[in-house]
Amino acid sequence: MSNYLAIRDAAVEQIKTGMAPLYPKMTIEAHPGLFTEQSIKRDAQRTPAILTSLVKASDGEQRDSIIFVSWVLYRASSEDKLYDGALRIISELIPIIRKADFDLDIKNTNIEAECLYSGALDAINITMWAVKWELVLGNHAVKGGGSLSDLEEVGGYDGTTVVGTVEIKDQTKMEE
Repeated sequence: MSNYLAIRDAAVEQIKTGMAPLYPKMTIEAHPGLFTEQSIKRDAQRTPAILTSLVKASDGEQRDSIIFVSWVLYRASSEDKLYDGALRIISELIPIIRKADFDLDIKNTNIEAECLYSGALDAINITMWAVKWELVLGNHAVKGGGSLSDLEEVGGYDGTTVVGTVEIKDQTKMEE
């Protein structure tokens, strides 16, 4: 893997591959980040769901890491008042994350699952879990795909702007 987008997409695909045989109707896809109450209500229409966000990437002197959160949304049935189905999903998801392969020098995977149950979520018959997982990498395992020098050089600007009936000429040359 060479960039964070490819790593995030690989994470989603591996979760799909592992969960699809168990939950063929589950929504499994990438998510941009945190939730609002409105977005939870909208996404609650597609439960059960696992929505995975790459929420942090660090490139440090001692170690590199990538932190994901896989949000598990679950709507209970009338027989499942304690949202036990969400715990079944978490129980299947954690081993899939633990075994994920990213073609990176991964030194460790730390996984934490936290129930975000609240009265507001219960009012719409939803529970939500945040499965936070960190890939601790060998130094500089993620390589960038380009540099600023790959961008087209801009030599300057030459144009005319009309304001009312007056033409204003503007020219800017960049120093070489």
